[in-house]
Amino acid sequence: MEFVEIKVNCTPEFGDILQAELAEAGFSSFLDNEKGFDGWAEVDAYEAEATKEVMARYAALTELSYEVVEVEKQNWNEEWEKNYEPIFIGDQVAIHADFHQLEKDFPYKIAINPKMSFGTGHHQTTRLMIQNMLNIDHQQKRVLDAGTGTGILAIMAQLLGAAEVESYDIDEWCVENSKENYALNKMEIPVYQGTIAEMNFEQPFDILIANINRNVLVHEMKDYVANMVAGGHLLLSGFYEEDIAIIEEVTAPLGLEKQSFIKEGDWVSVHFILK
Repeated sequence: MEFVEIKVNCTPEFGDILQAELAEAGFSSFLDNEKGFDGWAEVDAYEAEATKEVMARYAALTELSYEVVEVEKQNWNEEWEKNYEPIFIGDQVAIHADFHQLEKDFPYKIAINPKMSFGTGHHQTTRLMIQNMLNIDHQQKRVLDAGTGTGILAIMAQLLGAAEVESYDIDEWCVENSKENYALNKMEIPVYQGTIAEMNFEQPFDILIANINRNVLVHEMKDYVANMVAGGHLLLSGFYEEDIAIIEEVTAPLGLEKQSFIKEGDWVSVHFILK
């Protein structure tokens, strides 16, 4: 599979909002750097005109430059290892590569070696999802990780004591990467390729976690609910606080009640319960 890569030079305060806007134009993975960030989109998902519109709009507000190129699928571990540092979520969770030596112990340790997959703990939404997961009892629960990326949230669910964890992603590259990360963490978690509409799970789930983007979440919400038990928990992220109202327009008619949300920068993770 081929990817489109965008290299953006911008000031730090515009990095997050540009990434959120570009996510709506098909970009699904981002990596911050000293000059701004790089982003990647599958060729089939990439929206060239939407990307140009976003960049032109923000170029009127701040100094920025960008370049878009098409690249072959590649393992980005070499570049990632040069810049990657472990991520710590409070004193509970350490997210690290297999080559890192942690200076102290943590209750929950997740080893992640990404390829072209989203979810290393460096993005706010991944951290927010994990923080929300820490507040929910996973013991003996069935958990589904929708759009698993690197598999980081599925791994977290199993560490929190879930009885069964399943996962899926539409992208073959993510499926393969998540398999490797499950093995790296000595876990056997099923992962399937496709959309949730194409899945055929044997039983509904007590907890469903989805860190994707606003448009996908809105489109797939009915399918999430169809695969949840009454009283089940739904954790969402991949959107801004200002998008919560749009999400609730879809969740409320389906019987999902918002419990709370947490925030980092402009990004949020929202907790719903299915009544």
